[in-house]
Amino acid sequence: MQRTHRLDRCAALAAMTLLAALALAGCASSGNRVARQVGSYTLTPDAQLSYDYLVYRDLLQQIQREVALGKRSTLSREEALKLQKETVTALDRVIKAAPSPELYVEKAGLFWNHREGTSRSRAVLKEGLARFPGDRMLILYLANSYVADNRVDDAIAVMNQFLEQHPGDIESREKLGQMLMDAGRDAEALDVLKGIPEAERTPDALYAMGRVQGNLGMRRQAIANLKRAVAMDPEFTEAQVELAFQYELAKDYASAEAIYTSILEQNESFPEARLRLINLDLKLNNPDKALNLALDGPPTKDFILDAVLTFISDGFYAQGSTVLDMLTEGGSIPAEYYFYKAVIADEGENDMEKALGFLDMVDASDRLYPHALRFKARILSAQGKADEALDLAAGGKKRYPDTPIFYILEASLLKQEDDYHGAERTLKQGLKRLPGNPDLTYELALVYEFMERREEGLGLMEKIVRAHPDNANALNYVGYTLAEEGRDLDRALVLVTKASALDPENGYILDSVAWVHFKKNNLDKAWEHIGYAVDLVDTDPTIWEHYGDIAAALGNKAEARKGYNLSLKFHTAVPEAVREKLGKL
Repeated sequence: MQRTHRLDRCAALAAMTLLAALALAGCASSGNRVARQVGSYTLTPDAQLSYDYLVYRDLLQQIQREVALGKRSTLSREEALKLQKETVTALDRVIKAAPSPELYVEKAGLFWNHREGTSRSRAVLKEGLARFPGDRMLILYLANSYVADNRVDDAIAVMNQFLEQHPGDIESREKLGQMLMDAGRDAEALDVLKGIPEAERTPDALYAMGRVQGNLGMRRQAIANLKRAVAMDPEFTEAQVELAFQYELAKDYASAEAIYTSILEQNESFPEARLRLINLDLKLNNPDKALNLALDGPPTKDFILDAVLTFISDGFYAQGSTVLDMLTEGGSIPAEYYFYKAVIADEGENDMEKALGFLDMVDASDRLYPHALRFKARILSAQGKADEALDLAAGGKKRYPDTPIFYILEASLLKQEDDYHGAERTLKQGLKRLPGNPDLTYELALVYEFMERREEGLGLMEKIVRAHPDNANALNYVGYTLAEEGRDLDRALVLVTKASALDPENGYILDSVAWVHFKKNNLDKAWEHIGYAVDLVDTDPTIWEHYGDIAAALGNKAEARKGYNLSLKFHTAVPEAVREKLGKL
């Protein structure tokens, strides 16, 4: 801090005086008031400042020791609050004598985990800004306090206001760009980060630019910036992982594999790189190599389950089962073992009875039990035992009345029986118990879509968007519906673009982005995004029909035929319409 050296000099000059004062005043942690006159000694202002600062530091160290002890701390709540109050009082004396932005930051930190939360810290930071207007450090901490409360818009407003007054502040511009990136506002983030002169872009700034460019589909530019970030900082692992991921999306698997392998050579236990390399080997149809990578990975439950899901999602069930068996080596077997064994039995071995047997092993007290109940109900439904499935769903509702999944499950089962009115009743029952729940509202809107009550469904989705502006599914539904109806296309594009930023690997949302661009006659953009969509979801007939429509509009008849034929292959709901489009080609 700015005043540290001065305080240290004061402490050295007044050492003899302080020794006498400490001897008579007692231990700093005793909470005794600081005497300005001790025996025959009167402390000078500098000596008093040094003494107050040392008292504060001693109290702060006590707090830090107790925090490090965690649950082993013997302090009662009352004693902890008293210690905090004494520390704040001591710091206030220092601030009164020698205020600085750093001291206000330290004071804000004393309230960060306070029962009043970050609001008290924020008040201290604003007090500091009133004294030191425009101080960058205080501004950054104030913005971070809003981020901690999930008030990202307020944090961004603080940073924007600061940058309006200090447009050349590179560090703050970089921080704002990262905030916008974390908030999923990629286009805004890119605009802010581009404001940093190229020669002054740090590895962090280049990494952020690469990430947002990747999210915006600017693959070539993303790779260029991430390569620069790694060249400037060869140990920047996050940038390496992102670069390899962008190579994957660009289908340059050799470059991606080389980077992941290099990361593992530098740090064998880095789980994300290992998982990405496993995924890549499966794409390249090297399941044995992927299995060895998984078996050599960290023996933690989180890593094992992530690896198992990677094998399952790519259809390598036997290898996933082998990795899953690693969970049986540590004594007690977690519920996840039985749950994922059930998934493998059902999806990979087509043995529903075996799957039900594994699900029965999940204990009723386990957090996975409601998910096991739902899974059992779906298997029973697939076996044609609709009544048993509905009984399980009703039992789940009774046992977990405030859990939306069982209302959604029952509604789904009723829809399978073409009982849309029953599904509507169930979802309304759930909404009566859980007013405004976005998942229940979303499912009810979908039921209205099936019942040809689209306007009611759209109205519900609009409510979700207003109450939950980061709900990607609702944003996508409203945007896609507007595009289908050919109205308010500018707003539709904003909605689906935001949905894609929130869930960038969702092929259905990327299809919506492509479709809105198609409706706006942005054919090049439409073609770019429909390509991403079919890469991620390659068996959906509607997406392939859109692929054909966009290719036909571009005059690419070969790709249009490919799209329409695949739409028919995957059993489109409108085969005659698709055949007619083929005929017109």
